Amino acid sequence: MQKNIILNKCKEVENLLVSYDIASSINILLDIAREVQDYNLVDELNRLRDTYRYMASYMIDGIADLSRKEVYQDILENLRSITDNLRRNIHAKDSSDYYSEVLRYSNLANQDLERLLSQYADCYSEYSLASSAGNDTTDISRRLAELHSSIFNLIWVSHNNKKTISLATQAVLSNKYGELLPSHIISALTLSLLGYYDSHKLSSLLDIYEAEISERISARALTGIILALNRHPQRITSSNKIISRLQLFEDSLIGYRRIREIVLTIIRTRDTERISNKMQTEVLPEIMKMRPDILKKMRDISPESIEAGMMENNPEWEELLDKSGLTEKMRELSEMQTDGADLMMVAFSNLKQFQFFNSASNWFLPFFANHPAINAGEQERHIIERIMEIGRNVCDSDKYSLAIALGKMPEAQKNMMTAQLDAQFSQFSEEIKEKALSSSAPDFDEEVTKVLRDLYRFFKLFRKKEGFVDPFKKPFNFLDIPVIGQIMSDSEIVALIGEFYFSRKYYTDALPLLNLLVEETPDEPALWEKIGYCYQSMKFYEKALEAYTRAELLKTPGTWLLKRIAFTYKKVGKYNRALEYYERLLEKDPENLNLLLNAGFCALKGGKTDEALKFYYHANYIDPENIDNYRAIAWAEFENSNFEKSKKYSDKILLSEPVATDFLNAGHLYVVSGDFRKALELYRKAINGNYEEFRKCFIDDFPILEKLGVEKQKMYILLDYIKMES
Repeated sequence: MQKNIILNKCKEVENLLVSYDIASSINILLDIAREVQDYNLVDELNRLRDTYRYMASYMIDGIADLSRKEVYQDILENLRSITDNLRRNIHAKDSSDYYSEVLRYSNLANQDLERLLSQYADCYSEYSLASSAGNDTTDISRRLAELHSSIFNLIWVSHNNKKTISLATQAVLSNKYGELLPSHIISALTLSLLGYYDSHKLSSLLDIYEAEISERISARALTGIILALNRHPQRITSSNKIISRLQLFEDSLIGYRRIREIVLTIIRTRDTERISNKMQTEVLPEIMKMRPDILKKMRDISPESIEAGMMENNPEWEELLDKSGLTEKMRELSEMQTDGADLMMVAFSNLKQFQFFNSASNWFLPFFANHPAINAGEQERHIIERIMEIGRNVCDSDKYSLAIALGKMPEAQKNMMTAQLDAQFSQFSEEIKEKALSSSAPDFDEEVTKVLRDLYRFFKLFRKKEGFVDPFKKPFNFLDIPVIGQIMSDSEIVALIGEFYFSRKYYTDALPLLNLLVEETPDEPALWEKIGYCYQSMKFYEKALEAYTRAELLKTPGTWLLKRIAFTYKKVGKYNRALEYYERLLEKDPENLNLLLNAGFCALKGGKTDEALKFYYHANYIDPENIDNYRAIAWAEFENSNFEKSKKYSDKILLSEPVATDFLNAGHLYVVSGDFRKALELYRKAINGNYEEFRKCFIDDFPILEKLGVEKQKMYILLDYIKMES
């Protein structure tokens, strides 16, 4: 049976199981198992079929069976797991993606987790003794690193292997393996669950979390649980065992606080890509443009002024930054960082090219200063120690990036970095203490941040990420997550996250949360205003108008709301209604150029040409050199058949900075007067290399030209003539 046929049959089984057709699913899976000659799987499927037949028979005979629901769910889950495993193994046979490579190697090496853990325990004891004695640990560190990788990979690519996962769980719960391995195992379980669902692995994370080993271990386990629930909501919902365990979270205030922190931190990752783009496209290019000025000013600074602290609050530097717009950009980034955004992604993304990061397991390895990939002398160790102390929120993969880079850095740069870190250490220490004081569980919160940043970097920067399902690619719909959604559905959390999305301009994400809130408090005008603005930003103008007018009924509308109502009336083509609101706005601000032009536009579109001209001439009186005023007057006078006045302003436009539409409108003036040669001259300029766009705009103006007496046939002939000429 060909690979594609098997994969299609697996897909068919998945669909059958959604509709609870267990009998057909077993038959198809048996056909596949016999075809690939997996007789252990044939036996397993036959056992499942017999169990299902007996269960059905008991039900038909009216025999009481308290375990029926549980057995039924177990059979469904077993069939889903078998389907996953078949698809996974068939795909891995000849696929070049990284997961398949690791799976093939694992199958070939036939590694056993019990043996690997035993080797790790011996190696870790040897390392501890050698470190205590001050002996060289280079060789032992290398063996520890290799065992970390082997254990991580074996757990990651195992599937539905109860024995392996039980051993992994016990390794985390015991005290035999130090601090690094338990964290690494939890990351392996998490990464695995982000690919394929495995009830044993999810149960393992729940066991680890419930054991309350430490704040940091709990943070890692619960983060993995929530990401797994988000990845496989349907599989979770169909398991009463898992749901029952999750529901215990509902009665725990500590659990609520922890889940809230994880959900908020995941949601904040939405800012990371935006920050990275802002840094790459706005901040860094601006800094490069400023480089000559910076170098010049630095050359002008005397050593005495540096020693005297004259660099601080230098108005020349501030002026330079203000003029470039960098001050505002950096202020925005600083505010985002205060809210928990990840500003370090850009800084460290270029340091993920080292060979160390070719292995997936290394992206999740807790920082180990004696790792063989780190070439650390005394000076490097000093820097690493400082970073470890001041960078409690720096994720492990970033620490490895920096530590490895230090070994390749010129001596002068290392000296400069050492001096800077020493100088800033006191300040950073105080900031860390303040941040820790603001959190009731600093260890938990810091670990959540680190875990999610390691995951984010892996899914965005790992060179061999083909085939991985990126959990950060889509919006995090936390309310749809089984049990977690119910826990997080209180209005305080919904309002907090809704406001975060809204303030960051993620309007599609903010809208459903704002709609939830307005169901609870329908008389809150601010909510209706925000809902309207979300719809407006998404270009659903009818819905935006509906929300804005609801807000208007609940409060005396201010300028902001009146402008939005006027704008949306204009967008849905209700120009006279829009005009009413622009006139109300002009009562408060009669000299506002933008309002005058909008009012004129709506009056013109509403057939009130004389009124439109009053608005336009008023605007022109306020700003007589504004080309937009000329355009508005020229077109309004044209529609009003005042061709001489229209030509007067059209000529002003053509002598200024005309665009294609200006030449088109000027051409129309000559068409209505019958001067087709002059019109053609202007139309050719209007084409500007894009005849189709010109033709569309011309045809859009047909109704106005017809109203002014130009025959439609003549207009089509003109267009054809221009086309033939070009």
